[in-house]
Amino acid sequence: MSDRQRRRGSGELEHATLAALWAAGAPSTPTQLQAALGGTLAYNTVHTILTRLLDKGLVVRVQQDRRTAYTPVKDAAELAAERMRGALDAGGDRELVLRRFVTSLTAADERALRELLNNVDGQRSDRSDDER
Repeated sequence: MSDRQRRRGSGELEHATLAALWAAGAPSTPTQLQAALGGTLAYNTVHTILTRLLDKGLVVRVQQDRRTAYTPVKDAAELAAERMRGALDAGGDRELVLRRFVTSLTAADERALRELLNNVDGQRSDRSDDER
């Protein structure tokens, strides 16, 4: 099956466009993004994707000389964390969702999470001491 025949997953083009914006590290025009995405998408398709991302509050328009460029509002880690919070909020039993998430982690990810939680716990106790 060719790439043209393959159906794209939901949000695949939006994710690819955000990834191209993050990789660029600077505001990008639709033409620049079209090239960064491999040049196979029509300009109008890229513009439609950018409009959807703009409507979702994921990118903003900026003027670049006489052209309109786009830049992401959040970096990849911020967006992933926001989606994780959304999944946690939608999951019903928060403790069960967290348990299932933690048990699915690799050993390295679990160590990193433990270290982060220990650091956050220290910061929280420091803040509590300051508030007294």
